[in-house]
Amino acid sequence: MNRELNRAEGFDEERRTQSDRRLQPTSVWAAFPPAGRRMRNRRADEHKLPYFVDRYSTMMLAAVLMLAVASILDAFFTMRIIDAGGSEINPIMRRLLDRGLFAFFMGKYVLTVAGIPLLMIFKNYYLFGTRFRVAYLFPVLLTLYAVLISYQIALLCEI
Repeated sequence: MNRELNRAEGFDEERRTQSDRRLQPTSVWAAFPPAGRRMRNRRADEHKLPYFVDRYSTMMLAAVLMLAVASILDAFFTMRIIDAGGSEINPIMRRLLDRGLFAFFMGKYVLTVAGIPLLMIFKNYYLFGTRFRVAYLFPVLLTLYAVLISYQIALLCEI
Protein backbone atom coordinates (compact mmCIF):
# COMPACT_ATOMS: atom_id res chain seq x y z
CA MET A 1 0.00 0.00 0.00
CA ASN A 2 2.78 2.48 0.98
CA ARG A 3 4.76 1.62 -2.14
CA GLU A 4 1.82 2.34 -4.35
CA LEU A 5 1.17 5.60 -2.50
CA ASN A 6 4.83 6.62 -2.79
CA ARG A 7 4.89 5.83 -6.53
CA ALA A 8 1.67 7.74 -7.04
CA GLU A 9 3.17 10.78 -5.25
CA GLY A 10 6.40 10.53 -7.22
CA PHE A 11 8.70 9.28 -4.40
CA ASP A 12 11.50 6.91 -5.26
CA GLU A 13 12.15 4.31 -2.57
CA GLU A 14 15.80 3.82 -3.38
CA ARG A 15 17.11 7.37 -3.41
CA ARG A 16 20.11 6.51 -1.24
CA THR A 17 23.48 6.47 -2.90
CA GLN A 18 25.28 4.62 -0.09
CA SER A 19 24.51 1.20 1.26
CA ASP A 20 22.79 0.88 4.63
CA ARG A 21 25.53 1.17 7.26
CA ARG A 22 23.52 -0.89 9.73
CA LEU A 23 23.99 -4.00 7.58
CA GLN A 24 27.76 -3.99 8.16
CA PRO A 25 29.35 -5.02 11.47
CA THR A 26 30.76 -2.27 13.65
CA SER A 27 34.52 -1.85 13.45
CA VAL A 28 36.66 -2.32 16.53
CA TRP A 29 38.02 1.18 15.95
CA ALA A 30 34.54 2.70 16.16
CA ALA A 31 34.96 2.84 19.94
CA PHE A 32 37.76 5.40 19.45
CA PRO A 33 36.33 8.11 17.22
CA PRO A 34 38.62 11.02 16.36
CA ALA A 35 36.06 13.37 17.86
CA GLY A 36 32.91 12.54 19.75
CA ARG A 37 29.70 14.30 18.96
CA ARG A 38 27.98 15.00 22.25
CA MET A 39 29.37 17.45 24.81
CA ARG A 40 26.06 18.37 26.48
CA ASN A 41 22.40 17.55 26.39
CA ARG A 42 20.46 18.70 23.36
CA ARG A 43 17.15 19.78 24.82
CA ALA A 44 16.32 22.10 27.68
CA ASP A 45 13.96 19.59 29.28
CA GLU A 46 16.81 17.05 29.43
CA HIS A 47 18.95 19.38 31.54
CA LYS A 48 17.75 18.06 34.88
CA LEU A 49 18.19 14.44 33.77
CA PRO A 50 21.53 12.60 33.98
CA TYR A 51 23.25 11.99 30.66
CA PHE A 52 26.58 10.78 29.28
CA VAL A 53 28.82 12.66 26.88
CA ASP A 54 31.34 11.69 24.21
CA ARG A 55 33.58 14.73 24.51
CA TYR A 56 34.85 16.77 27.42
CA SER A 57 35.70 20.44 27.63
CA THR A 58 39.20 21.82 27.92
CA MET A 59 38.28 22.97 31.44
CA MET A 60 37.63 19.34 32.39
CA LEU A 61 41.03 18.35 30.98
CA ALA A 62 42.65 21.18 32.93
CA ALA A 63 40.91 20.07 36.14
CA VAL A 64 42.05 16.46 35.66
CA LEU A 65 45.65 17.54 35.02
CA MET A 66 45.61 19.88 38.02
CA LEU A 67 44.33 17.06 40.25
CA ALA A 68 47.14 14.77 39.08
CA VAL A 69 49.76 17.50 39.63
CA ALA A 70 48.29 18.35 43.04
CA SER A 71 48.53 14.71 44.06
CA ILE A 72 52.20 14.59 43.10
CA LEU A 73 52.90 17.90 44.88
CA ASP A 74 51.15 16.60 47.99
CA ALA A 75 53.35 13.49 47.98
CA PHE A 76 56.49 15.59 47.43
CA PHE A 77 55.71 18.00 50.27
CA THR A 78 54.73 15.11 52.53
CA MET A 79 58.15 13.56 51.96
CA ARG A 80 59.87 16.86 52.71
CA ILE A 81 57.91 17.19 55.98
CA ILE A 82 58.76 13.61 56.97
CA ASP A 83 62.44 14.22 56.21
CA ALA A 84 62.27 17.28 58.50
CA GLY A 85 60.95 15.20 61.37
CA GLY A 86 57.21 15.06 60.72
CA SER A 87 55.10 11.92 60.43
CA GLU A 88 52.37 10.61 58.16
CA ILE A 89 48.95 10.61 59.82
CA ASN A 90 47.08 8.62 57.15
CA PRO A 91 47.47 4.90 58.05
CA ILE A 92 47.25 3.74 54.43
CA MET A 93 49.92 6.18 53.31
CA ARG A 94 52.02 5.34 56.37
CA ARG A 95 51.95 1.65 55.40
CA LEU A 96 52.93 2.49 51.83
CA LEU A 97 55.70 4.72 53.13
CA ASP A 98 57.03 1.81 55.19
CA ARG A 99 57.35 -0.15 51.93
CA GLY A 100 59.50 2.55 50.32
CA LEU A 101 59.38 5.81 48.41
CA PHE A 102 58.29 4.26 45.11
CA ALA A 103 55.38 2.45 46.76
CA PHE A 104 54.38 5.67 48.53
CA PHE A 105 54.44 7.83 45.40
CA MET A 106 52.69 5.22 43.24
CA GLY A 107 50.09 4.49 45.90
CA LYS A 108 49.39 8.18 46.40
CA TYR A 109 49.10 8.78 42.67
CA VAL A 110 46.98 5.69 41.93
CA LEU A 111 44.60 6.27 44.85
CA THR A 112 44.04 9.83 43.69
CA VAL A 113 43.83 9.28 39.95
CA ALA A 114 41.84 6.00 39.96
CA GLY A 115 38.56 7.74 40.71
CA ILE A 116 38.91 10.47 38.11
CA PRO A 117 37.54 8.41 35.17
CA LEU A 118 34.42 7.58 37.19
CA LEU A 119 33.95 11.23 38.09
CA MET A 120 34.28 12.15 34.42
CA ILE A 121 31.84 9.49 33.21
CA PHE A 122 29.19 10.45 35.75
CA LYS A 123 29.88 14.19 35.72
CA ASN A 124 26.32 15.04 34.69
CA TYR A 125 24.62 13.04 37.44
CA TYR A 126 23.03 14.78 40.39
CA LEU A 127 24.15 13.64 43.84
CA PHE A 128 21.53 12.41 46.29
CA GLY A 129 18.63 14.06 44.46
CA THR A 130 20.08 17.54 44.95
CA ARG A 131 21.16 20.12 42.38
CA PHE A 132 24.82 19.28 43.10
CA ARG A 133 26.27 17.49 40.08
CA VAL A 134 29.28 15.17 40.20
CA ALA A 135 31.20 17.64 38.01
CA TYR A 136 31.10 20.12 40.89
CA LEU A 137 33.41 17.80 42.84
CA PHE A 138 36.37 18.79 40.65
CA PRO A 139 36.62 22.39 41.94
CA VAL A 140 35.91 21.15 45.48
CA LEU A 141 38.78 18.63 45.27
CA LEU A 142 41.11 21.21 43.73
CA THR A 143 40.28 23.65 46.53
CA LEU A 144 40.94 20.99 49.17
CA TYR A 145 44.28 20.18 47.55
CA ALA A 146 45.17 23.90 47.42
CA VAL A 147 44.43 24.24 51.14
CA LEU A 148 46.44 21.09 51.94
CA ILE A 149 49.44 22.13 49.86
CA SER A 150 49.35 25.64 51.37
CA TYR A 151 49.33 24.09 54.83
CA GLN A 152 52.26 21.85 53.93
CA ILE A 153 54.23 24.82 52.59
CA ALA A 154 53.48 26.75 55.80
CA LEU A 155 54.75 23.77 57.85
CA LEU A 156 57.94 23.63 55.79
CA CYS A 157 58.53 27.36 56.25
CA GLU A 158 58.34 26.96 60.06
CA ILE A 159 60.94 24.17 60.09
